[in-house]
Amino acid sequence: MIRSDKDILSVLHSSLGACAIYDSPDLHISYASAKMLQLWNCDESAIGQRLEDSLQQQELLECVSRLKQVWSNPKGPVEEHLTIKLNPAGEPGTSNYRMDYQPLISADGEIYGLYHTIMLLPDPIPAAQQVTEKNNIEQQLLEDLLTPKYSLGGNVQAITSLSKYPLPDREAKNLNLKLRDALKKIIESEEHYHFALQSAEMGTWNLNCKSYVVHWDERTRELFGFVHGETAPYTEVLRYIHPDDRTKIDQEVKKSLIDQNKGVYDVQFRTIGAKDQKLRWLHCKGKMYFDSNQQPEWFAGTTLDITQQHAEREKLEAINTLITQKDQEFRMIVEAAGIGIFSIDVESRKMELNDQCRELFGFDGQQEIQEVDFFAQILPQYRDKVSHIFQEVVSKQLPFDCQCEIEDKKTGKVKWLRSVGGGQLAADSNRQIVYGAIFDTTNDKEEERKKLDFISIASHELKTPLTSLIAYIQLLLAKEQTLSSEKRLQYLHRSNEQAIRMRGLIDGFLNVSQLNEGKLLLHKNTFQICTLINYIQNIYSLKPVKHFIHYTGATDSSVEIVADRDKIEQVIINFMDNAIKYSPTNSTIIMDVAVDHAYFSVKVSDQGRGIGDKHQKQIFNKFYRVNDSTDSYASGFGIGLFICREIIQKHQGKIGVDSKLAEGSTFWFKIPIHSQTAPVTGIQTATKKD
Repeated sequence: MIRSDKDILSVLHSSLGACAIYDSPDLHISYASAKMLQLWNCDESAIGQRLEDSLQQQELLECVSRLKQVWSNPKGPVEEHLTIKLNPAGEPGTSNYRMDYQPLISADGEIYGLYHTIMLLPDPIPAAQQVTEKNNIEQQLLEDLLTPKYSLGGNVQAITSLSKYPLPDREAKNLNLKLRDALKKIIESEEHYHFALQSAEMGTWNLNCKSYVVHWDERTRELFGFVHGETAPYTEVLRYIHPDDRTKIDQEVKKSLIDQNKGVYDVQFRTIGAKDQKLRWLHCKGKMYFDSNQQPEWFAGTTLDITQQHAEREKLEAINTLITQKDQEFRMIVEAAGIGIFSIDVESRKMELNDQCRELFGFDGQQEIQEVDFFAQILPQYRDKVSHIFQEVVSKQLPFDCQCEIEDKKTGKVKWLRSVGGGQLAADSNRQIVYGAIFDTTNDKEEERKKLDFISIASHELKTPLTSLIAYIQLLLAKEQTLSSEKRLQYLHRSNEQAIRMRGLIDGFLNVSQLNEGKLLLHKNTFQICTLINYIQNIYSLKPVKHFIHYTGATDSSVEIVADRDKIEQVIINFMDNAIKYSPTNSTIIMDVAVDHAYFSVKVSDQGRGIGDKHQKQIFNKFYRVNDSTDSYASGFGIGLFICREIIQKHQGKIGVDSKLAEGSTFWFKIPIHSQTAPVTGIQTATKKD
């Protein structure tokens, strides 16, 4: 049985007749039998060429114009008898030939091919001899038709003789009809094949492994940027492959030449058009066919332009890279900000948490977390509230924003957390997801508590001098007629002290406000250090202080310094007032002054209870006060030392405390004698304060 169109072509190729098929108006040779090639005096390389370029027999050139006329006017079969000089057997002579031109017409009435046969007309022979020869030809053709010459892999197989089967006597006309039907099937199959290739914008090519000449169709030539030439040397084709891909493609072709690799070829590469210099991405698939000796015979395949697909793939890869980059940046931002991220699958109650969220709750990094584990860490007094919010999110898809206290699973530490988020359906299913972000607000809550404490303390501190001031004024009003001048002066002096104390508290509030708004400015001027120290000494000589105050060091130094005198005075007075406030009555307080070529420094030492290491690290923070029940008599609300630190730092100086419990404390600062910042604000020569 006939297994494939290839078997039929093989029969035609080996038949006794000379036939050929042309598939274009310029007589492009699509097929030629061995006998026809012999008449043309050429080999198989003619297939794929134009007829007039391949003919070696000048006597046959006249038939080229006749064939073109038949293509132009395809009315039906044309038969003509010629007496021409041909030597197909190698012997010169003149013979009679019959040429048949058969147009191949599609169902739409369009010509798509031309079938050409040349038949030698021998001298008349006896009828019996004609029958014998007819039977021999018929038997040979049927043997070829019924014997598969090629396996699926393209290897030649032995032909089984059918001589033991008696063949019926058939008319030459019946045999010719069979051959025409077979040819029609081949052409229809080829037509479908070409239509499919054109629809897919796919080109075809084949490489002759003996001559290393590439035969390619118009589409493949276009993809390689060649305008003309149905053939090209393999080295020429290779030259127009992109330099970065050239070696790889050559290696793949050579690998396909090896039978052990089954000759399969599937590669993607770039080309640089030979004429248009255009860069293209091509996808080539092919297969190597081998002869009976397992030697490469020919190499054929298809070519597809994937430039657009490759560009789209590159865009997609760029987008994926950008998404990955942005996702990484987002994760880095989230981690840097200490933000916890979580999601809860409402159906399974499973949770997904990032590392920061696990750390906030004290969960192990590998532990699978359920919703119940999450809620177990919330302090009991907040669970009902959080549970109600969660139900609202699930039922109404509402956003949420809530705060609660939780207990760290690892450390047991209580933290304030704030969570914001919402609910939505998962993109890939109908599963409902609750998602959110969690922030540690413990410090904010502590700051809020400090502010409330500050308001409470400030109210108390302001109330005390105000009460005293009102009391003295009421005494003066009530006993104006009976009070002596000495008592009246005493009450006025004490009223003034309370008013000054209130002004100091209010100035402290203003300084804190200026610091928060970045408006605490320095008004630097040039003054002698001794004038400042003398002024401080005068202040404390007039105060009713129950301590022994000593001044040591360079108290009489006439060295000039560039600084904000009022604010440096404020720092020293704060140190002195704290020493008096927090040290026992009749104890000694020492203010030591030091001056060298670069720095001016002051130390104030007392004999109080001292400050522990834990408090020393925070004592200069805003609103910080040492919580000690023994200091209940000491007033203040924790902004004095904070303001002192800001003043010294704005002078590019240093400030600190050295203390040991039960041994007293020493507060100190040092600032440059000459300003290290430019420009200096409000520089002027200060007058001595009295």
